[in-house]
Amino acid sequence: MNWVRELLNLYECNTDIVGQEVKGRFGEDVVLLPPYHTTQKATVTVKLLPNGTFLGAEKVAKDDSVTVIPVTEESAARTSGSAAHPLCDNLSYLAENYNEFAPDFDKLSSEKHRLYLNGIKDWAESEHSHEKVRAVYEYIKEERIITDLINSGVFETDEDGKISDIKQAFVRFSVEAEWSDNSPPSECWLDTTLRDSYIEYVKSRSDNTEISYLTGEVVPISYLQPKKIRNEGDGAKLISSNDSNGFTFRGRFSTAEEAFAIGYEESQKIHNALKWIIRKQGSNFGGLYIVVWESAMNPLPDYSLGTDEICSAVKEFTEEDELYDTDAASAARFESAMNGYSKTTDYSSKTVIMALNAATPGRLSVIEASELSTSQYLENVRKWHNDCGLIHLSFKKGMPKYYGVPGLKEIACILYGREKISGDEKLLQSFCNRLRPCIIYGKRLPSDLVNLAVNKASSPASFDTKSRDWERALSLACSFIKKKEIENRSKEDWKVSLNTNSTDRSYLFGRLLAVADRIEYLTYTKDEDRLTNAKRYMNLFSRQPMKTWANIHDRIIPYLQKLSIRQRIYYEKLIGEITEKMSEADFADNSPLNGLYLLGFYNQSYALNKKKDQEENENE
Repeated sequence: MNWVRELLNLYECNTDIVGQEVKGRFGEDVVLLPPYHTTQKATVTVKLLPNGTFLGAEKVAKDDSVTVIPVTEESAARTSGSAAHPLCDNLSYLAENYNEFAPDFDKLSSEKHRLYLNGIKDWAESEHSHEKVRAVYEYIKEERIITDLINSGVFETDEDGKISDIKQAFVRFSVEAEWSDNSPPSECWLDTTLRDSYIEYVKSRSDNTEISYLTGEVVPISYLQPKKIRNEGDGAKLISSNDSNGFTFRGRFSTAEEAFAIGYEESQKIHNALKWIIRKQGSNFGGLYIVVWESAMNPLPDYSLGTDEICSAVKEFTEEDELYDTDAASAARFESAMNGYSKTTDYSSKTVIMALNAATPGRLSVIEASELSTSQYLENVRKWHNDCGLIHLSFKKGMPKYYGVPGLKEIACILYGREKISGDEKLLQSFCNRLRPCIIYGKRLPSDLVNLAVNKASSPASFDTKSRDWERALSLACSFIKKKEIENRSKEDWKVSLNTNSTDRSYLFGRLLAVADRIEYLTYTKDEDRLTNAKRYMNLFSRQPMKTWANIHDRIIPYLQKLSIRQRIYYEKLIGEITEKMSEADFADNSPLNGLYLLGFYNQSYALNKKKDQEENENE
C-alpha cells in the first residue's frame, strides 16, 4: 500500500472541512489544517485595533490553547536555532527587549526578532497582505509588547524585574474590527480569509522547483518536514535527513536533495491529513499510534474497543438498552450495531490501517501500512467478538456485566496488571502488535497469550478478594479458550450456557470444582469474603486434578451438612451426574488439565447463579 498516496487522497476528500473544528475520539476539537499551517499551544492573547493600537491582553485557558498558526517551511520544522513564524510566536521573537525581562539570557534573541520583523514586513507589504497582518506589524514595530503585557496583568515581575515564565509565553493576536454580519472573526486563528491570504503569499514566493518524487510534476519542493504528528508535543518526524556528516546516505547519494524530493504543498497535505486522522480517531498504546479509517470517511467500529463500547457508540440504542448480561440479547445487540456499520459502505469501500512508532525521540517510523476491503474488516471484527463472546465484568462504574469481549487495553491490564501496563510502554506496544492482527486480519490467537490467561485465572489466591479482578481474569481466559477451540475446529459449541453433553475430562473436572465452590459459598455470612477451598486449591487442582479433588471433596462435606436437605440432595446428585460422565480411566487420570477446565468452571458457575436467581424470583 502507498500510504503517502492514501493520506493525500484523505486530505483531498475532506477539503470541504479544512480549518473547521470536528470532534475527536474523546470529545476534543480537532482541525484538518490548511497547507502551510500548524498548531501551537498559545498562552497569551493580545487584542489590537486595525491600526495596530493595543486594546488589552489576557491569558489563554488550557482548554482553549490549541491555536492554528501560519508557518514557514523552516519554522514548522524548527527544533533549535532561529526560524520565525510569520504571525504568532514566542516573545523571544516578538520583543526586541526580551533579554531585559528574561531570567536566562538568550544570545539569539536579537537575531530571532530581526527574522520575525523581516518576515511579517514582507507579508504585510505584499500583494497578498491582510488587514490583520498589517495591524500586528504596526503594533510590533512599537517595541512595547512586554510592557503592555505587564501593565495588563498578564505577567508579573520579580524583585529583579524579571518574568519567571516568559520563556514559555506564546502570543496569538485578535484584531477587533468594526463588527457586521459578514465580518470575519476577530481572532486571527479563526479567520479563514487570513489563512487564504497566507497560502497565496507562500505560493507567490515559491521559486525552488524540482521534480516531486511523489507525482513526477515540477513543483516547489520541501526538504524540511513537519513534526507534531502524533500529538502537540511530538518532535519526531516521518521524513528527515539532517545527518550530513554521518552515514545517512551510505554512499548512494551525495546530498539529501538527491535522496528524496517531495512537493511542499503535497508534504503539507500528507502530514496535516495524518495529524488530523490520528487526533480524530487514532489509538495510543504507549507511544504506538494506530489509526484506521474508511476510504469515504464512513464510521467504522473501533477494533480496539470492547463489545459493550462498540454497541454504546451506536446512537440508535436507548439508555434502557445499554446493558445486557445475557448472551442472546447482547449478541443480538452487537449484530445490530455491526449491521448498522455495514449499511454505510459499498463494495468499493476499503479500510486503511496505519501504525506509527518512534524508535528515537526525533525519528518516527511507519511500522504498518495496509488496506483491506471494509466488508472484510467488519467481518473480522465481528468474528473476533463473536468467537470470544462470553459474559464479562465491566470496568465501568457499578461494574455492570455484558456479553462479548473486553477492549484491547483492558485485556492487557487483565493479563499483566494495570500498574505494570501503565509503567511499561514497551510491554503495551508489544502486546498491541501481537493481538491487533487477530482482530483486524483474523489471524490466529497466539498460544502463549492463551496460556498466560489460563495461568492467571488458575491462581485466584493471588488476587484481592474485594477487587473482582479474578472474575475478569477468569472470563477473559474462557474467552481465549473458546476462541482457540473455534480455531482448532472443535466440534463442541462453547457458549455461556452449560454444555451438559460434553464428556471432555478437563471440562468435567472444571464443573466439579464449580459445584464445590458453590456449596461452600452458600454457607457464607453476609460480610464474609474469604476464598473457598475450591479457589484456594485451584492452581494445584489444574495440575493434579484427581488427587486434589479428593482433598477438596473431603473439605466440602462439613459445608454440605449446613445446607438445607433440599440443597444437599441437589448438589450431591449434581456431583454424581458429573462424575458419571467421566470414564473410570479419565477420573483416575491425575495428569494436568487443559484450559477447558476453566470453561467448565465458568459455565457451571453461571448455571448455578442463574438457578439461584430463578429460585429467588419464584420466592418473591
